Amino acid sequence: MPLEQRWPGGSTRSAAALLQSISGTIRRAALGVTLAVAVVFGGVAHAQDRTPVAPVAADTTPPAAAVPGDTAPGPGPGPKQRENYPLQIKGPKELVELVAERTLIGRWRNRLDYDQIQFEGLLARVPDEVQALMRSEGYFSGTVEVSGDPQGVRIDIDAGARTTVNRVIVEVVGPGGAEAPVRDFALQRWALQEGSFFKSEVWEQSKRALVDALRQQGYLRAQVVESRAGIDVENTTAAVAVVIDSGPVIAFGPIQVSGLVHYSESLVENLRPFRAGDRYLLDNLLLFQARLRDSGYFKSASVVPDLAALEADPKATEVPVLVELLEQQRRRLAFGIGFSTDNGPRGQVGFEDRNLLERGWRLESALTIEAQRKRLFANVRTPSKEDGTFYGFGGSLERLDIGGELSDKSNLYVGIGRRRAEVEDFVSLQHQAERRLTDQTSGTTVKEFITATVLSYAWNLRRLDSSIDPQKGYTISAQVSGAREGWLSDASFARLHARGMRFWPIAADSFVGSGTLVTMVELGAVLADSTKGIPSENLFRTGGAGSVRGYDYLHLGVNDNGATVGGRYLAVASVEFQRPIREGLKGAVFIDVGNAADTLSGLSPAIGIGVGARVKTPVGPINFDLAWGNESKRLRLHFSVGYTF
Repeated sequence: MPLEQRWPGGSTRSAAALLQSISGTIRRAALGVTLAVAVVFGGVAHAQDRTPVAPVAADTTPPAAAVPGDTAPGPGPGPKQRENYPLQIKGPKELVELVAERTLIGRWRNRLDYDQIQFEGLLARVPDEVQALMRSEGYFSGTVEVSGDPQGVRIDIDAGARTTVNRVIVEVVGPGGAEAPVRDFALQRWALQEGSFFKSEVWEQSKRALVDALRQQGYLRAQVVESRAGIDVENTTAAVAVVIDSGPVIAFGPIQVSGLVHYSESLVENLRPFRAGDRYLLDNLLLFQARLRDSGYFKSASVVPDLAALEADPKATEVPVLVELLEQQRRRLAFGIGFSTDNGPRGQVGFEDRNLLERGWRLESALTIEAQRKRLFANVRTPSKEDGTFYGFGGSLERLDIGGELSDKSNLYVGIGRRRAEVEDFVSLQHQAERRLTDQTSGTTVKEFITATVLSYAWNLRRLDSSIDPQKGYTISAQVSGAREGWLSDASFARLHARGMRFWPIAADSFVGSGTLVTMVELGAVLADSTKGIPSENLFRTGGAGSVRGYDYLHLGVNDNGATVGGRYLAVASVEFQRPIREGLKGAVFIDVGNAADTLSGLSPAIGIGVGARVKTPVGPINFDLAWGNESKRLRLHFSVGYTF
């Protein structure tokens, strides 16, 4: 179905009528009534271009030449030196830049391999090159004057009036034209709008964008079958029309996997979001590639349609999918040292096996030793099934000595999860055991031994432009868990916890200038008569980097005779503005508000205000923050890497 633009006078015409009208205009040019030209390719004006019909999805529309008029291969950038000859260009800014970058006289002026014997030839080509560039930018009545010798060159451009597009008709024929959502999806990508200046580059980009949009929706044989641009030099207007044949809908064919050494092809098959016979959609192809890359089994993954096979068989209705993989090293032993202001110096030893028991199970384990925390854990996760389902089990041992409370914890769990694009959830059954010693101001120590068997459901959504250094998007995590007294648990309770972060890009024309606004909200509640008999990992404390800066790590909570212990309620909010200072470095200002308490009325806000720096690295930003704690009346330095989602 055609997309029609209204013509002057309020009438409308179809694409065929427009093509006929433009053809008539072009014929009248020979009689001197008007001059019609089409898009400039290689500096030559054509009345129309007819793209040959091809069975393959490759773009057959010829791109605009890098240097219109230059039919011989031009020199690359090459090594630079001082100018071989001064070059002065007078004219509109956009033309001055093009002439300097795309004409031979401009490109050779700094070449080390320049020979003065070339000069006359370079100078002779300037008028034709500049005229071609002017036409590509919509200047069809301009003039150019060139003067110079080996001691210097001057180019004066009188561009004249610029041509404006006053008629646009785009028609999609074939099944894609009859499918309204697909047709509309494609037409939204048309860039050369009525009222805009005519530019050859935008004209070609618009046609390519239409074809690409149709291919993304399954019409891999889509191609331009007719395109014309009529230029009325006298009235400085352009009328353009294009007809695109969508061709038939193409379906996914079988996948052809290469690069597997240790894993079975079923691991790859189960990550595929489509099956043979499903309609080809680029989004599904990209999702398949993302799943392979995020699976943890492969260093690299490439997923592309086999367009050569489609071209070889004009009658084919399915396109094979080529999957090229490079496996990660199966086993890895890693050692690391680090430092954070929350936990002090850190040492870590980690071991990973990506094919445990030759079943494709992933084992991750590590021993971490910090000043206030020691932890040993091991987790096993099975490969995802066809619907994204996976199983996990593991355990951990941890000692935490913070705020006058020493706790030794163990946790064993088994669960089932599912990953779907940006969302992952996990249902688990955990057995938690804890020995807790709390130092009192009286000098006594309270000892407790607590157990709980907890049923938990966790849900996570991550929608970010980058998982390492996000500038736009948001994350949401939520968890519901609980235990029942007498069911291998010392107390009954239900726990609710949610955390969300949002990254807001700020435009350069705002009153604060360009940057990123980062906001965070975290809420938690434990529904129980008291905290007695509840393991501390189900309770809430806060403070430190990633929560309320200006306070020591986990030192905001319930005061139990001088010791800081977990409470039943949590509320934290943060607002931070980051502004670029130079490449790879940002400055930040922030305010954090929050606390943890055993009653809602006890949630008195602790405020932290400060400034910081963000240094970009391949593993995420390194964060340096200097914060003043309003309640602690102290200035604290916080150092961390990345974000806590």
